[in-house]
Amino acid sequence: MGALLGVAACSGSAHAGESDIAERIASGLRQRVDIAGEPTQTFDIQQRLRRYKVSSVSVAVIRDGKIAWAGVYRQPSAPAADTDTLYQAASISKGVTGALAQRLTGSSKLQLDSPVDACLRPWSLPSGQQSPEHPVTLRNLLNHTAGATVSGFPGYPPSQAIPTDLQVIKGEPPSLTPAVAIQTIPGAAHAYSGGGYTIAQVAMQQCLRTPFAELMRQQVLQPLRMRRSTFAQPLPAAEHNRARGHYADGSEVEGGAFVYPELAAAGLWTTASDLARFAIGVQRSWKIGTAFLSTTQARDLLTPALNNYAQGFFVVGDGEHKRFMHSGGNTGFKSTYAMYLDSGNGVVVMTDGDNGSYLGGEIVKAVASAYDWPDFKPRLAQMAPLDLATATRHVGIYQLDNFEGRFANRYELRFDGKDWTMVMPDIGATRLVPTGKTSLVSPETGDIIELMQDDAQDLLLIGGRKAHRSPDS
Repeated sequence: MGALLGVAACSGSAHAGESDIAERIASGLRQRVDIAGEPTQTFDIQQRLRRYKVSSVSVAVIRDGKIAWAGVYRQPSAPAADTDTLYQAASISKGVTGALAQRLTGSSKLQLDSPVDACLRPWSLPSGQQSPEHPVTLRNLLNHTAGATVSGFPGYPPSQAIPTDLQVIKGEPPSLTPAVAIQTIPGAAHAYSGGGYTIAQVAMQQCLRTPFAELMRQQVLQPLRMRRSTFAQPLPAAEHNRARGHYADGSEVEGGAFVYPELAAAGLWTTASDLARFAIGVQRSWKIGTAFLSTTQARDLLTPALNNYAQGFFVVGDGEHKRFMHSGGNTGFKSTYAMYLDSGNGVVVMTDGDNGSYLGGEIVKAVASAYDWPDFKPRLAQMAPLDLATATRHVGIYQLDNFEGRFANRYELRFDGKDWTMVMPDIGATRLVPTGKTSLVSPETGDIIELMQDDAQDLLLIGGRKAHRSPDS
């Protein structure tokens, strides 16, 4: 079974038997899909670290609004890591930005629902779909309804020139992303936009005349005692207790981590325990109000607009199921967290690998099973016979349409006369189970594979994404 390193049950808040539960979780990882009629499969965390080529993972579990335990698992060959080791939180930064905005909007200088232009001077938003009747505001930037473009950011190797936040918004060199535009009428539609968060970043720091990282330190990190967290990009050279990111093949990211000047969208360095403190602070404020946020502020922060998205959080479920959550992915880092609003139970998982989203999902399912949470159970799929003639005709190599990513665009459907597999560009071969005449599912990734035709050409739908047969198939 995987060894848990640096276990830390919070002083005065540890529940009886937490160490035993942590050990059970470490040997009880669950895939995304169970197959009806097959024995339930569980995995040891060391198996999955190797499988996904992830060097280390940091976990914090929250019970009744307190950190029950936290610890780090790593491969034996990996560098030392403990519960103070920093990881890039990526898009999880967005919820922290939402909380900052709530803290700052008590000031007459900054309002959630006023046009943001006044805070951007001397620069101003280029003309787009905004208007006096439908302005770009801090609120619609934070809930992704401002109509802003540029969904995410690739990051910059430390050896490259790093753009300023304003250069990112304008799309000026050395920015690797295009200019942020207001492409749809603000308030009309949900469009996930890291570019919009970068506009919010500039607006907040210019209106308060304080650098964004310092605003975060003063208004969020210090009040919530997130002592190991920072929005410094890049990290100071003197900070050695940091994870080093890894690509899907297990090789290390250049310089250990890319630099993200888009701080509001993706710039947080933190630990699983510090993120747990943040989640606890937001949940407690929502429930009873705190010095950090009043109940009014916290409930506004967690009120979804479109697509279940609030101000930096997905908020889903009702009653005991209601929870806020987010995941994040920077180059070489993947993380996720979820927090139940009523019970104060939650989990944070941070990894240093591009395949860490698979591992994180399996850990969350193991935690949910161990504590009998009402959600995060594997989906149940029924095995059903394929139309073999159709299926075997689809065997071969495919490429995703409109592909964007760091991996090779190559998916190979295989059949050995008995078993079906898909060779994926990130994790390699994964088992497929037939679920209908023209459909299969990967228990490991959760992807549904549909066998289709388009203008007499073979076509796969891989997790809802179209893939046509490769020329070299």
